[in-house]
Amino acid sequence: MANVSLAGLASEAAMQYGRLFYLISPKDSSFPGTDQVPDYVQQAMPYMVTLILLEALVNIFGRGKRHNIADSVTSISCGLVMTMVGLFSKAACLNLYAWVHTHYRVVDLAWDSPYTWLLTAVLVDLGYYWFHRASHEVGVLWAVHQVHHSSEEFNLTTAFRQPVFQGLFQLTHWFYLPAALAVPPSQFLVHSQFVFLFQFWIHSELIGDLGPLGLIFNTSTYHQVHHGSNRYCLDKNYGGFLSVWDRIFGTFQDLRKDEETVYGLIDQPQFFNIIKHQFFYFPLLQSKVSGGPWWQQVAVWLLGPGWFPGLPRLGDNNLVPAIPEREIHYTSLPLLSHLYLGIQLGFCFLLHDDLSRLYPAMTQGLVMAVMAMVLLTLTSISLHYDHSRLALPLEVFRCSAGIAGVVVSGGWASSSLSSPALLAWLATSLATTLAASIFTNPKEKAA
Repeated sequence: MANVSLAGLASEAAMQYGRLFYLISPKDSSFPGTDQVPDYVQQAMPYMVTLILLEALVNIFGRGKRHNIADSVTSISCGLVMTMVGLFSKAACLNLYAWVHTHYRVVDLAWDSPYTWLLTAVLVDLGYYWFHRASHEVGVLWAVHQVHHSSEEFNLTTAFRQPVFQGLFQLTHWFYLPAALAVPPSQFLVHSQFVFLFQFWIHSELIGDLGPLGLIFNTSTYHQVHHGSNRYCLDKNYGGFLSVWDRIFGTFQDLRKDEETVYGLIDQPQFFNIIKHQFFYFPLLQSKVSGGPWWQQVAVWLLGPGWFPGLPRLGDNNLVPAIPEREIHYTSLPLLSHLYLGIQLGFCFLLHDDLSRLYPAMTQGLVMAVMAMVLLTLTSISLHYDHSRLALPLEVFRCSAGIAGVVVSGGWASSSLSSPALLAWLATSLATTLAASIFTNPKEKAA
C-alpha cells in the first residue's frame, strides 16, 4: 500500500513538474467547456515553490551567490496581488472571448482534436508575442509592464513579479482575442495558462541553453537577454514558449558571453515598496514632455518608452550606457525580521489559495476583506524592507483591524485557517511588532 502511495505521489509530482515545461498530453488537456478546465496555475504553485527553494540553495551553496531575500519577496508579493485582483476581471474576459467565438468564428474546430490543440498553442503564443512587444513599445503599456523588469535579480521568483494592472485589466487577453475567430474557448483557457507557466522556468540562470531546441522554443539564455539592461539586450526576445516569432519579426538576440548581463531597468528604482513599484513610472513618463505642446502630451503615452521629442518612435538605444554601472540594492534587516516577514508571506499564500478556490461562492464583502488583508500584509512587508516610517503604524493597524474583523464577523468559515488560527496569527504578529518597537535601538528606528 505504501509503495503504491509513493508511486502515485511520484507520478503526480512528475506530471506537475512536466506541466511547467509544456509537457502535456492533448488528450488529457482538452475539454468540451471552460468550466471543466482545471486551474493549472494554482495547482502548480507548490511545485514552483519547491523549485524556487532548490534554486536558492544551489545559488547560495553551489555558486556562492548572495540571495536577495527582499527582492524575491517583492517579486512574489507582486505576483500574489496581480493574480488576486485578476479574479475580478477573469470571468468577464473569458465570457467576451466565448461571445466572439460564438458569433464571429470563421471556422468550426473540434475541441478534442490534437490539431486544434496544436494550432491553439501556436496562436496563443503569437498573441502573447504581440502583447509583450506592445508592452515594450507603447509608453502607457510599458508604465504597467516595467514592474516585471524592476528586479535586479534573475531567478525563478522574478517570474512572479507581475503588474497589478495587467491582472486587473487582463491586458494579455486583448491580444488573445483574435484567436476567438477559430479557437474554442476551452482550448484557449488551457493554453493561455500553459504559455504563462512555461515562462516560470526560463527565469533562471541555472538551466541555460537548450541547443537545437532553441531554434523553436524559448530558453533561459534568451530570456536573460530580455531582462538585461545592457544596450544590446533592449527590445529583444518577446516570445512566450516559442522563439520563432522573434526570429521571424526581427527581435531575436542571443546571449553574449563577452559581457556581464545587468538586470533591471535603465533608471533602476532602489526600493521594495510594492505599491510604489506599480505607479512610479507614470509621472516619469509624463515628465519627459512637461511644458511641451498638447500633441507631445498625448504622444508620450503612445510612443516607445525611450522616445523623447526629436527622436524616432522607439527612441535611440545608442543614448543609453552599453553596460549600466550600479550596485544591487539589498535591505539591511536582521535575520529575525526576515523570519517574521517570511511568516507573514506564508499566511498570505494560504489566504490567496483559499481566495482563488472559493472566490465564486464568496460574498463581495468577504472578498474585499480578504483582499484587503492580503494587500495590507504584503505592503507592510515591503515597507519593512525599505525601513519606512510607515511600516510600524501600518503593521499595528493591519493586525488590529484584522483582529477586530475576525471577532465581529466570526471569521471565514470556509477558509483553511480557522478563526482561532487567524486570531492567533494576528495577535502574535501584533505582540511581536509592539515588542520589537519597544526594544529596537533608536538609531535603527531612524534608519
